[in-house]
Amino acid sequence: MQIFSYFLFFVVIWWVLFFIFLPIKNETPKEWQSGNANSAPIKSYLLIKVIITSVLSFLILITLIYFGLDLAFLFKQ
Repeated sequence: MQIFSYFLFFVVIWWVLFFIFLPIKNETPKEWQSGNANSAPIKSYLLIKVIITSVLSFLILITLIYFGLDLAFLFKQ
């Protein structure tokens, strides 16, 4: 059960960090084309953001495990 709780905590950390990094370095075009949204980015760098988010989430989770965070108590009755 402890491994499952660590996995859930990793997923929560990952999504929070992903939404933090998502708007960073988005470039919008100066002239918009018909058929495209005005706010559509030229290049969104999604792969780089996913990699950075995964690495940071893993490091945060490892740090929390090292300092003894036990998330299994959340699921005990």
